[in-house]
Amino acid sequence: MLTIDVQGQTLIFKGELNRHTVPAVQPCKALNGLQGTIEFRLGQLNHVDTAGLAWLLHQVALSRQQQIEIRLTETPAQLCSLAKVSDVLSLLPIES
Repeated sequence: MLTIDVQGQTLIFKGELNRHTVPAVQPCKALNGLQGTIEFRLGQLNHVDTAGLAWLLHQVALSRQQQIEIRLTETPAQLCSLAKVSDVLSLLPIES
């Protein structure tokens, strides 16, 4: 299960971002009406797979087209490892 709580310009992800949950959040309606810089707080994700990684990359690309900047914070080590192995770590706007 995945939940996305919206608190101002911050989207707090909880649960799993994977092939089972991604279809339910495509498109990402939580971004509707937001502008500027948006924080994706990922620290409460307990599982991310390649579908979740692809979804994040897609959200970053779409947001740039809409002149929205996404920042990934509290990024799980599992996601960073998966992105590194997939050679896409540099495409993720990760902030420490």
